[in-house]
Amino acid sequence: MIKAIQLIIFLAVAACGGSGEGTAVSNSTTVSDGKCLEENINFPSKLLTKQMVLKLVDTEGKELEVNGSDNNKRTEWNSRDFNWDTGRKGNFQGMELPLMNSISLYSMEIVKADNLIENFNSAYKILTDEERKKLMEQLREGLKAKLDAGEITEEQYNMSQGFTGVFAKLNYQKIDEKVGDIAIWDATRTKLNPVSMGALIVQYGKVRFKLNVDVGGKNDEASKALAIKVAQSIIANCN
Repeated sequence: MIKAIQLIIFLAVAACGGSGEGTAVSNSTTVSDGKCLEENINFPSKLLTKQMVLKLVDTEGKELEVNGSDNNKRTEWNSRDFNWDTGRKGNFQGMELPLMNSISLYSMEIVKADNLIENFNSAYKILTDEERKKLMEQLREGLKAKLDAGEITEEQYNMSQGFTGVFAKLNYQKIDEKVGDIAIWDATRTKLNPVSMGALIVQYGKVRFKLNVDVGGKNDEASKALAIKVAQSIIANCN
């Protein structure tokens, strides 16, 4: 149901021309071979090991918990998760809960596109506040038009309204360092994420993967810096 609603929203925006808004992440056209990542896409446990993580982070003597799964039916379901306790706390819906430092490799997929860089730039556009406002207006208009035309039901329309809030918070940020062929930092905030959490989205060859990182702080700078190092390590160790 959720994927169906997301598709409805995407089609509503596309119908109004919203897909053309925003700034491209990169104008680069270089695409690497990336065969190693393709061959190991079902085994993130090989791509990101405990030893690799311990070279990049100081757990201050705390145990590094390792979870995840390999060789799932869909490569996007494969994951490699690392967590360690630092004593941090966070407020969630009025409750104070412990926050673990974390690194997660997930959502690995082989992108089937004629132009991989163009595909990435289209999927992850950097929006100005004005462009974001225009996109939201187009989205609302597109959804209403689909409802009036009988293309979606009242229930689907109402559910779509809840998902439009995600688009309002989209916050993709350019990164200056070389990471894969092209990469973007996703600093989109939701009510469940601490401000120190973000995700690095990387395209290397045909493989696209994500690294969700949270190592605390007043903002996501430390998490972003670590995510970049982890991604570079994954690529370097697989070549």
